[in-house]
Amino acid sequence: MLNMSITVERCKNCGGPLHSRAMACEYCDSLPGPLPQWIIPRQLPRVCVPTLGRYRIGDVHYRVHGRLAPGVFLARRDTPLTQMVLLKIGAREQEWEVLLRLGRDLAGSFLGGLLPEPVQFGLSEKGQQVLVTRWRSEFEAPLKAWSGQVPVHAAIWLTHRLLEQLIDLHSLGFAHGQLRAEHMLIHPYAHGMMLCGWSACAARGPGTDVADGLGAIAGVLRSDVPKQLVRFLKQPVGSARQVNEELKRVSDAVVGPRQFCPFSEIRRSS
Repeated sequence: MLNMSITVERCKNCGGPLHSRAMACEYCDSLPGPLPQWIIPRQLPRVCVPTLGRYRIGDVHYRVHGRLAPGVFLARRDTPLTQMVLLKIGAREQEWEVLLRLGRDLAGSFLGGLLPEPVQFGLSEKGQQVLVTRWRSEFEAPLKAWSGQVPVHAAIWLTHRLLEQLIDLHSLGFAHGQLRAEHMLIHPYAHGMMLCGWSACAARGPGTDVADGLGAIAGVLRSDVPKQLVRFLKQPVGSARQVNEELKRVSDAVVGPRQFCPFSEIRRSS
């Protein structure tokens, strides 16, 4: 049987598919790259979609399109060359500074490619501190959305992805500090996970990240997951690197060879 696959280039701003002959994304009007010198860009039309209000941060206006979590909104920069972003209302400047530093120090690493990308930090017209980060459309929902539905093979790869990110983070002496199921964003079509909720991140050593993160994963498992694996997740011993290696031995002994299990095939609980 002939195995054929098609790779679709996607917009870096909104995640929409890019057509080879299009100068700009048809979904958000952003340009995929620098234009050749002989092309004079036209005034691009603004996309007309329903909004839930506006925020002005400095000289930049944003149109709000949806609420994703308490104080977190999906928005669009209100300019011809627009960008889809997340607005975190009431954020602290420390989170902005931490994300900038981690992005610089972890450039090229596994975690570096999965950090929220800071765009802007400032005061809104109402005097609220707002952190603006780029929207990653491929990470569709938090792990909490699959509470009680995660099977054993998905749990194993998810735990490895978390521990690999913590290895990079702890190597700098930082701890995330708030590892909960709602702070783990899932890519449902691939073995991908992105951490959010970085407001408590600080340079204080690993802290309880490993225990908190694995405990959060244990809390969303299906009831038929082997008890030995559940105990391992609830009582990890050692650093993120040590626990990651031990997980390989435990999963091989209890479950056997690892299998691909995308979250797109798992029913959500919410």
